[in-house]
Amino acid sequence: MTDVDSQQSTSDATTPDSAERPLTHRDRAAAWRAHVTPGRVGLVVYVTVLLTYCVTEGIPMDRIGQTGWILIGIVAGKLGRPWREHVRTFLDWLPLLAALVLYDHTRGVADGLGMPVHVGSVVEVEQSLFAGTTPTVWLQTQLLEQSVRWWDVGIAVVYFTHFVLPWLIAAVFYLYARPRWVAYIRRVLLLSYAGLATYILLPVAPPWYAAGEGEIAAPVYRLVGRGWEELGLRSADEWLAGAQAESNLVAAVPSLHAAFALLVAVTLWPLTRHPLLRACLVLFPPAMAFTLVYGGEHYVVDVLLGWIYVVLVLWVARWWERWRAKRSGMMTAVVAAG
Repeated sequence: MTDVDSQQSTSDATTPDSAERPLTHRDRAAAWRAHVTPGRVGLVVYVTVLLTYCVTEGIPMDRIGQTGWILIGIVAGKLGRPWREHVRTFLDWLPLLAALVLYDHTRGVADGLGMPVHVGSVVEVEQSLFAGTTPTVWLQTQLLEQSVRWWDVGIAVVYFTHFVLPWLIAAVFYLYARPRWVAYIRRVLLLSYAGLATYILLPVAPPWYAAGEGEIAAPVYRLVGRGWEELGLRSADEWLAGAQAESNLVAAVPSLHAAFALLVAVTLWPLTRHPLLRACLVLFPPAMAFTLVYGGEHYVVDVLLGWIYVVLVLWVARWWERWRAKRSGMMTAVVAAG
């Protein structure tokens, strides 16, 4: 480059036209309008209304109520989009709601279909794995005190996540990545109905039930809701008591609470990069396992089988998706070839 060219380049770089122009009031207004979208405003209003409802009426726990709040949130987040997207939201979620309601009702009657209930056999398996000790009895002997302790509050929170977290993840996926939602819901339904089939064919009583039948010598208490009153969630405690009264009492194997905790961790792992969040994902399944065993709801065997079911469901879902993608690619190639 010559000296003349160098001087010309320097002159061009310092001209007022090439300098960064300060933002005007009109520019700031346009940036504000681009940031404050109808969907974002709708989500802020929705979250405010939902929090107010939770404080005054309690957290919605029933299947239909939760789905209704999820649909309202999705519609609020999609305000300003074409009406066809809102119609598709209901068409996507209503069949899912029907499948889950059917699961709930079928689960409640599975224990009355005449299959023999396994009570003492699973106690023997558990004790054979732990040198004659039942982990639930040992944990309650070591940790249960007259007053509510911090770990009682912890297990109440962990147990509570089973009724909220999987569906919150589903709502976020649907709002921002519908294909990911489809894959996630496929795994949720596969896991739910695999557990239901096992409940019907192999009804197994939980530890508190076995203790009541005399198969476990020591008393076993149901402790998962013990810490909710300390958190001010009396409505959740009442809901749990009602749900436990209507649920299948011999649906211990596999533990779907443990299974869904692992499914949530596996689902969120590829989307998480922060070390603290990944540590929470790693600790979440063991925390749920401790909650269930200490709380008297499941044996360790139930938890392990729940995790095995997750592995099998992930494998089946992945195989199906690969097969379907391969088949779709083959059909596309046939059509392209005429």
